[in-house]
Amino acid sequence: MVKNEESRKIDWKYNLSEYWGALRRHKGLMWLLLLTIFVVGLTNIVPNFLFKEIIDKGALFAEGSLGLEEFYFILLIVLGLYILNAVVEIIALWFRNLYSSLIEVRIMTYLKMKYFRHIVKLDQGFHATHKTGSLISRMNRGIASVERISDAIIYSFVGPFLQMMIVGVSIAYFDIVSAVVVVGIMTSFVLFSILYQRTQEPLKIASNVADDNEKAGVSDVFTNIDSIKYFGRENWISKMFSKLAMKSETTNYKFWRSYSWLTSGQVAIIIIGTVILLTFPILRFLKGALSVGEIVFIYTTFRSLMGPIWGFIEGLQGFHRSVIDFQDLFSYGKVENNIRDAEGARSMKVGNGEIEFRDVDFGYTKRKIFKDFNLNIPAKSKVAFVGHSGCGKSTLVNLLYRFYDVDKGAVMIDGEDVRDFKQESLRGAMSIVPQECVLFDDTIWNNIKFSRPSASPEEVKNAIRFAQLDKIIREMPEKERTIVGERGVKLSGGEKQRVSIARAILADKKILVLDEATSALDSETEFEIQRSLAKLMKGRTSIIIAHRLSTIMHADLIVVMKRGKIVEMGTHGALLRRKGEYYRLWKLQRGGYIK
Repeated sequence: MVKNEESRKIDWKYNLSEYWGALRRHKGLMWLLLLTIFVVGLTNIVPNFLFKEIIDKGALFAEGSLGLEEFYFILLIVLGLYILNAVVEIIALWFRNLYSSLIEVRIMTYLKMKYFRHIVKLDQGFHATHKTGSLISRMNRGIASVERISDAIIYSFVGPFLQMMIVGVSIAYFDIVSAVVVVGIMTSFVLFSILYQRTQEPLKIASNVADDNEKAGVSDVFTNIDSIKYFGRENWISKMFSKLAMKSETTNYKFWRSYSWLTSGQVAIIIIGTVILLTFPILRFLKGALSVGEIVFIYTTFRSLMGPIWGFIEGLQGFHRSVIDFQDLFSYGKVENNIRDAEGARSMKVGNGEIEFRDVDFGYTKRKIFKDFNLNIPAKSKVAFVGHSGCGKSTLVNLLYRFYDVDKGAVMIDGEDVRDFKQESLRGAMSIVPQECVLFDDTIWNNIKFSRPSASPEEVKNAIRFAQLDKIIREMPEKERTIVGERGVKLSGGEKQRVSIARAILADKKILVLDEATSALDSETEFEIQRSLAKLMKGRTSIIIAHRLSTIMHADLIVVMKRGKIVEMGTHGALLRRKGEYYRLWKLQRGGYIK
């Protein structure tokens, strides 16, 4: 349940290019946002300049160089300018927040949909090797980091940068030396912060890995909660989870603790820089080169940078963390689909429904399943596959659906290679009742209609009746609007199987796959549904996978498999007369047990 930590290098170029690709879709909003940020920065400096004028003119008034009426007039002008500046600032702030919110939500939606589509379309091999909990954790963390990085860029980078430019120009107007000192302080502060945070990168990566493993563990536990309770393993599983939680605690503490030295170094730079900054203007004041108001303006303007500069560093921390969080989501963008549509692939339209496996070689990594496998399934025939688990029955269905590509040979439908068709149209051209029926946390009605969203209400009702589901639904308070729960947990195994059968009936395809379609049903219900399925299979090419041999007695052809090979083929009666592998399985099942 615990995944080993990986040493991963952050691909800054790729991650930022992905973010920039989403951001540049909104260039107009970006320019409007930059304008409002500049105006806000300008309005932050104006009060310091007005305060400087009050001090200088007040000093002149105090020494008698300025008359009372003239001083009052200056104060009124200053007050008017202050009010005007405040109004402009309020309007600019309103538009800044509006534009930034629009950009953020649009980028988040764009990236969310881009990666959701990409991950959903990745091949079965990817989904078979990635835990659901980790996928959800990485996607949520990656999308949440979009807001953090956008806030960092807008409020912590662009805003402070423009304000530092305005401050630098303003201070340089009165004293160029002080402006150089301010630039030196800011440069030292930023460089120290950036270099130190690079050393934190491995700690953040380790923290993310531990977090992914913890969430994957939680998902695994709640997915298998029935097994945990059946075997009375609540305490044992809690101890297992505590190891994951403690690992998260250790890695998070190491990462968060690293900020202590960072903060101390930053404060030291500000204190030393402030002492230097005050020294030069005071020396110039003593020489009569600067007024008191100008010294106050330089100091207050520099101090006004403290909020933005600390915000800049916090933004830098958030930016750095966000890019690392991006890594976990954006790395999926580099995962290529092993099952790709061929150039010029067509949409599948099944004609007769003849299926052929021609000279097929296939294996999962090093485990070989088929070697020169050949089988023809005539159109509109009912063909059943039997054999021990692992003999290749379900793998044939996976190859037919093109969840995997054959290593050699071809899988054909109506004489055409399935690789010549678009995957989604290929799979949409068939219907299936899988062995494990997993439902959406939605109504029974919507779960059935999922197979054909365009179906009319009457067609959905007919599918419900066909699957013998109407009697069960009548007893439910919400009828067909009953919510089935996550993975259909509120329904019994038999009820879920009926929903799955109704789904396949509604799909109404010429190729039908029944993978242990009645395995979860009681004998009486199975008998009723078998009659319904017999009607459903008429005029369709039907592939039936079954362990219970009584369910396939009337198949047109029974294929007996063993270790990826066909050992027998024939009808039920012919195979019994042959007294081979099928006969042995039949005798075992009639005897009440299966080896």
